Amino acid sequence: MSQVKRPSRVVMVDADNPLEEVRGEFFWREDHERALAAAREAAYRVGYEDGHAAASAPGGAATVRVRFSRRPRLVFRAVMLFVVVAYLVTLLDAFLR
Repeated sequence: MSQVKRPSRVVMVDADNPLEEVRGEFFWREDHERALAAAREAAYRVGYEDGHAAASAPGGAATVRVRFSRRPRLVFRAVMLFVVVAYLVTLLDAFLR
């Protein structure tokens, strides 16, 4: 990818008062996004290496078991049974009339 030729000196003015120059250090959006992507990649690499080192250390690997409750499944089944029974009662009522 070719580098874009950008001006080295850019004058920024205040939106409320265009005669006032805003001073400070500013970055081009593309340069800022490129720097953030590089920092994000470096942080990911360091975190991955630290996690790999911790997991490969003696006693470092841990297995986590998650036990799910059966209560939500039972509640769902009870609600579905209620819906089916209500539908059958409605059909039976319409049939007997």
